[in-house]
Amino acid sequence: MSSTNGDAGEAGLDPETESAVRRIVREERDSPLWAIMQVLGGALFAILVVPAVLGLLLVVGVPFVVVAGLALVGLLGAIAYGWALPPFR
Repeated sequence: MSSTNGDAGEAGLDPETESAVRRIVREERDSPLWAIMQVLGGALFAILVVPAVLGLLLVVGVPFVVVAGLALVGLLGAIAYGWALPPFR
């Protein structure tokens, strides 16, 4: 069986269309709404996932100092990630 669309994905778009698509995606990604979604997603992750993982580590017997160190590294990583979002760069 041969596909008639087999080579269509490999051929790509013409340069003008590709340029327009890249511009639209870049504008959307740099919009304030995108930044708000990123911040809220990070906050939701921090509120729901991080405490559960750290608590699970404590329950399975990982020393508190190690868990606290992981929490600190995670906090610093989240700050570094947030710093790269459009409103802050």
